[in-house]
Amino acid sequence: MRVYVVDDDQVFLDALSGILEGVCQLETFSSVDTCLSRLAVARPDIFLLDIQMPVIDGYAFCRRLKDDVDTQDIPVLFVSSRDDSETLLLCYEAGGDDFIQKPVEPAMLISKLGVASRMLDEKKALREQAGYARETAMAAMVSMGELGVVLQFLSRSFNVNGLKELAALVLDAMGQYDLLAAVQLRLGDTVLTLSQNGQDVPLEASVLNLIRDSGRIFQFRSRCVFNFGRVSLLVNNMPLADAERCGRIRDNCAILAEGADARLKAIESDLLAHRRRVGIEAALPRLYATLDGVQNNYRRNCFELTQVMIDFEESLNKTFIHLGLMERQEAELGNMANEFMLRVVGTQDASIEIVGRLEGLAEDLKDLLRN
Repeated sequence: MRVYVVDDDQVFLDALSGILEGVCQLETFSSVDTCLSRLAVARPDIFLLDIQMPVIDGYAFCRRLKDDVDTQDIPVLFVSSRDDSETLLLCYEAGGDDFIQKPVEPAMLISKLGVASRMLDEKKALREQAGYARETAMAAMVSMGELGVVLQFLSRSFNVNGLKELAALVLDAMGQYDLLAAVQLRLGDTVLTLSQNGQDVPLEASVLNLIRDSGRIFQFRSRCVFNFGRVSLLVNNMPLADAERCGRIRDNCAILAEGADARLKAIESDLLAHRRRVGIEAALPRLYATLDGVQNNYRRNCFELTQVMIDFEESLNKTFIHLGLMERQEAELGNMANEFMLRVVGTQDASIEIVGRLEGLAEDLKDLLRN
């Protein structure tokens, strides 16, 4: 992997040389002009650009690289000691792919270079498919019309159950309008950012995180943002030259973003229902085991209670011999003992009724799972 670093700070260049020794093939330049001379001979895989430089700053150089068909796909990582929102937006508008704050942490730098290398591979794959995708998009535009794109998206979204698949449908609709866009979907703790540049491009993700709470719809220059619940859609090239078409695109994008949010709500409901189903399925065997235990305990208690009542009756009859009670008194005591024993048996029967109800409830839950 060949990396070109352009920075007028020689101390920083020397530090990078030590950090990246053995990691990549590093070439350093103290000015944009010297880097341009080298570009005429060989191109790198990744650029690391300082923002503040004399004559030509990092923003201008990045725009120049992105306007050149020979260098537009090479990832550009900006390096600066500033990380405020204005700096991030300017880096994004210039076409940057990521941002690294000074002083640079070696592990973070190496990790971001790896991400940038993967981004380059993804761009190459996307460019190979661009010709076919553009032809397909234009054909769809002609046959369906602008509103048809939204209707097609809504129809296809009903069969989508994953974030990446839904985000890809959004970008496909944007492509049919010939728009460059980035979309962020949020479901629980999961956040996915996708664009034509690839998945979770760091600078795009940072910008979308920054603007996700900036209102339902707002526009700055040629960019327009649509925030609906769990969805943030950033369109980078609104057709400002055609005011009528721009208005139609804005309306359709709003419908599309709202439809994507509705589908995310449905996916969330499906996931919740699935978790509940799994929970019930896991609980039913434990419930049946508990009920079996209660029934076994009931039968054991009934047997023991019957034996206790028999023993009690025998002991009572034996006691009557020594008490010298009249026959009527013995009968009253016997009837009283029988009444209390019947009440005990009734209590046991009420307990088994409750067990029966619980068994019926378990069967109802099982029927719900079958349906």
